[in-house]
Amino acid sequence: MSGRRRTVLRICWTLAIRMEENEVMQFDKPGRIFEAEQIASSLRKVGDAILSEFKEGTGELLLLGIQRRGVPLARRLSRYIEEKLGVQVPVGTLDISMYRDDIGMRKTLPVIHETNIPDINGKTVILCDDVLQAGRTIRAALDAITDFGRPAIIRLAVLFDRGSHEFPIAADYTGMAISIPDGFKISVHWVEIDGSDFVKILEKKMGR
Repeated sequence: MSGRRRTVLRICWTLAIRMEENEVMQFDKPGRIFEAEQIASSLRKVGDAILSEFKEGTGELLLLGIQRRGVPLARRLSRYIEEKLGVQVPVGTLDISMYRDDIGMRKTLPVIHETNIPDINGKTVILCDDVLQAGRTIRAALDAITDFGRPAIIRLAVLFDRGSHEFPIAADYTGMAISIPDGFKISVHWVEIDGSDFVKILEKKMGR
């Protein structure tokens, strides 16, 4: 990456840090917008918000990552909590492909990833996903969870919230709110999946 691009990204991020929590970062065209440093900062914000609510009750916590890109968030949050408190919070994984509301409309079968969920009965389950976009993934995840048990509490943690939700769903813990035009989406890349951490805005493909 060029020094000029790195400087521009650092300026954007500095402005974001100075904004009030209820304000939103706005982007109006595709491109790479954040790097590993910004992802880590947003993750710490989410982790601190979780700890502020459940610091005395971490023994009942379960971080449940939605496949695929919510899983690295859940695992990193677990490590962050362990570093802060010395407590290991279990991590589960959930594939919601067969619970999506467009499953019967697709021309090809979805790729199914691992679902591995510990006992959730009576637990505080924190669903983790990289981006809250339309809200349809979260709706599917809530449907799926009921097949595995009855948690005491379900919360939602996302790294980025782009607004423009199509369902009445809101995140309980958000690293950053981002506003982008219709026809675009936020794509979070993780070193665990993609080889490096960064965030970019993409144009949606027609038919998606």
